[in-house]
Amino acid sequence: MLRLTPPNYGIIEDTYDYLATFGGTEANVAISLAQFGHSTKFISKLPDNQLGEAAIKYLNANKVNTEEVIMNGENIGIYFLETGFGIRPSKVLYNRKNSSMTTIQISQLQLDKAFKDVSWFHFSGITLALSESVRNTVYDILKYCKAHQIYVSFDCNYRKTLWTIEEARYAYKCIEPYVDLFFATAFDAMHFFDVQPDNSLSGIEKDFDVLKRFICTNNSSFVFGYQRNVFAANENSIQAYAFTKDELKETKPMRFQIYDRIGSGDAFAAGVIHGLMKTNLKDIGFALEFGLKASILKHTLWGDAFKLSEKDVLKFMENESFEVSR
Repeated sequence: MLRLTPPNYGIIEDTYDYLATFGGTEANVAISLAQFGHSTKFISKLPDNQLGEAAIKYLNANKVNTEEVIMNGENIGIYFLETGFGIRPSKVLYNRKNSSMTTIQISQLQLDKAFKDVSWFHFSGITLALSESVRNTVYDILKYCKAHQIYVSFDCNYRKTLWTIEEARYAYKCIEPYVDLFFATAFDAMHFFDVQPDNSLSGIEKDFDVLKRFICTNNSSFVFGYQRNVFAANENSIQAYAFTKDELKETKPMRFQIYDRIGSGDAFAAGVIHGLMKTNLKDIGFALEFGLKASILKHTLWGDAFKLSEKDVLKFMENESFEVSR
């Protein structure tokens, strides 16, 4: 996607000059994993024009393999970001209808070639929201992954401006049997997977009970996520959690200031995936902490993607230092 941002915390109605970059949740995750040392591949469909070529160059410059990107059509998905400040929240306006990606079909992909030497497939609810053609393509990819023992992670990432809860619920229930790892909140579990809350509980205890019920009623091995507390548009705290069917791990809340919040959830997902891959799915605590610290660091960087290295994240995990590194 193309991201356009009014400079200096401006608003769309009063802006004639935009800061431009590329983004998108799966692209962000692929870029971050590439910075952590993994070989990553991106499946998508982009317009066969200068914008599509610019997006390809952006991905390649960040070490992402784009051999499976289909170049066809005329339009690229766009979103406009108004960056909030203080009591004014950020806003996102999508312009994605009739983009090249909305017309992708499974017949345009060679799955044996695309998934050669691939061990992990990650996708999100934002992609499912794009069109029926996209959803059908994803369903076929998931069946292929299941048949070839490729690990699958899914970030619920519901966006109410793209589709309704009812539409998302149907799609999410269709992909549920194929997912090994969910990135989800209690809201996701209740609204899309019909998990009933225990109303005798409240707060985080209630949310954790919902997520525990969720993982115990599906085929997944893990549910990861975090809770955000918003003090102002540019000051938040987050606390991360991880569930298996047998245990819960959680971090302490960490408060920080924000330069650019967009992509922080993708940095968390990439960090968790990296932590699990590095430890052969065994060290949940490390994966959770690595994901949390990657997400927090992303808030300090402009743009969609988190581009710091594994070494940078590990250093932050060790000392959380605010001193100048010399």
